[in-house]
Amino acid sequence: MLASHCASAVRLLTSCLVVYVSLAKDASPDSPDVPGEHCDFKMTFRKYRSILSWELKNRSIVPTHYALEYTIMSKPEDMKIVEKCTNITRSFCDLTDVWQDMHEMYIPLVKGFRGTTLMVQCIGTITTMNMSIEPPDFEIVGFADHINVAVQFPSVAPKIYGEELRDHASLVIDEHLEDIDKRHEPKINGSFSGNFSYVLNDLIPNTNYCVSVYFESRLSTTVIKPPLKCILLQPGQESALGIVVPPPENVRMNSVNFKNILRWDSPAFPKGNLTFTAQYHSYKKFQEVCKSTTSTECDFSSLSKYGDHTLRVRAEFANEHSDWVNITFYPVDDTVIGPPLLHVEALADSLQLRFLAPQIENEPYTWTMRKIYDSWAYNVQYWKNGTDKKFEVTVQYDFEIIRNLEPWTTYCIQVRGFLPDRNKTGEWSEPVCEQTAKDETTPSWLVAIILIASVFIVFLVLLGCFALLWYVYKKTKYTFSPGNSLPQHLKEFLGHPHNTLLFFSYPLSDESEVFDKLSVITENSENSKQNPGNSCSLEAPSGPGPPELLSKEETHLVGHSDSTLPMSASEHGQNDHLRKHQIYNSQTVDLSKQPKN
Repeated sequence: MLASHCASAVRLLTSCLVVYVSLAKDASPDSPDVPGEHCDFKMTFRKYRSILSWELKNRSIVPTHYALEYTIMSKPEDMKIVEKCTNITRSFCDLTDVWQDMHEMYIPLVKGFRGTTLMVQCIGTITTMNMSIEPPDFEIVGFADHINVAVQFPSVAPKIYGEELRDHASLVIDEHLEDIDKRHEPKINGSFSGNFSYVLNDLIPNTNYCVSVYFESRLSTTVIKPPLKCILLQPGQESALGIVVPPPENVRMNSVNFKNILRWDSPAFPKGNLTFTAQYHSYKKFQEVCKSTTSTECDFSSLSKYGDHTLRVRAEFANEHSDWVNITFYPVDDTVIGPPLLHVEALADSLQLRFLAPQIENEPYTWTMRKIYDSWAYNVQYWKNGTDKKFEVTVQYDFEIIRNLEPWTTYCIQVRGFLPDRNKTGEWSEPVCEQTAKDETTPSWLVAIILIASVFIVFLVLLGCFALLWYVYKKTKYTFSPGNSLPQHLKEFLGHPHNTLLFFSYPLSDESEVFDKLSVITENSENSKQNPGNSCSLEAPSGPGPPELLSKEETHLVGHSDSTLPMSASEHGQNDHLRKHQIYNSQTVDLSKQPKN
């Protein structure tokens, strides 16, 4: 594996010579007079951070501040400015969150300024082969025949170029006794996070031992070893039974959502079965949590979530016991954030997500991890089922909608807690896969047709209602207020041409007409016969003098339909007669005209 990485690095270095020279010549086209100096670039994994440092070979140039830019060899892009490494006075820059691909070759460009004047610039190349890993912090505690080595890892698994450190490096503990060196490679379950304890057994009492702890990279041959830490072991003290009880091994704290479980491995002891006692320090004294238990774990979930706690455990056999093994535990920093609960509801082109932060152990249901930390967010990762391309978003609230998805497509989602202020992430939830629904959006043309049809139907309904109201109105008016009309025989009389001319004829201006008495007899002849007095007499003026009345015997009754009503030839007289008298259910009679005296 190392040989393949070396070969790929050599090929990359060979292919980038021309590009390197071009970049060096074009690094500052606006400042052709600025000399291009040589720099010694060094990439170091320091305190679990990727730190790029540089040193000018020409020590006569002393810039007051620097600016860092970079590009990637495999991508034809311009130089990118590293915002947090602009106008800095130190000669190094933290690129942990900037350089994320360990298979790329990065080309950094450093510009040195004095005031606002560009004094110097230099360029280099960085690959994984240039990375050196600084050793972790550790402490040792000596006993009669063993040494307890406590290694301090960060609370969050460290990453190098975006990948976990454990995948590219191994932990090595060297044991030194004068000219004898013994190499230990402890097996670590999980990532390099939290506190780790390892025991160097079978040592010689009253002897000086030295210990070194460091990382050995699988990608680089560069190894950084720390200074040795030495200790003189205590003289051997035999018990009354002549038995030395070995201490517990690999003591560690496994804490998830503040469920704090102290675990250890039972040492080899041929004399019999060991028991264990675990304690924590509280108010200047130790309190027992587990006493003389055969289990290799103890629950410390009742500890306060804030502050630091000293825990210790020892092995016991009969009346004898081993030395205490101590570790320090910071609950807020060291506990692991468990996976949140995730509920997914699929729509046509989107997914509705609801989150619930992990619940805290031994607390009410409403107490979640979100209540403990000032900053809380969710990292949401989703992808189309069956593909490797994943999309990630950061959500501040417990609800999110992922839009612009394909209908009838299965998407998988998982979520984890994230603390921006601590740069700490939790565990991913199990993937939840849901299929988006069919796109049921109504086409615009169909909406237009429905709208037009609705308007037309409403118009027809309104028109029908108006016609019905008009019909009811006419019927009501006719029933309660019937209109007056001329009798049919009068209409026929007026419709005859001769009578029409007679009706519209004008009398001579000097003539005075005298009208006789007119008796009107109703159609009900039988009633008329039985009640001959039930008749009405109409009087017409006779001009200037008083009208003459005709007797009843002088009137002549005629038939119902064929009789005619003699009228004056003067239209003016006929109009006056019709305006002054109304005839109801009348019959036409003969009217004898009286000559004027």
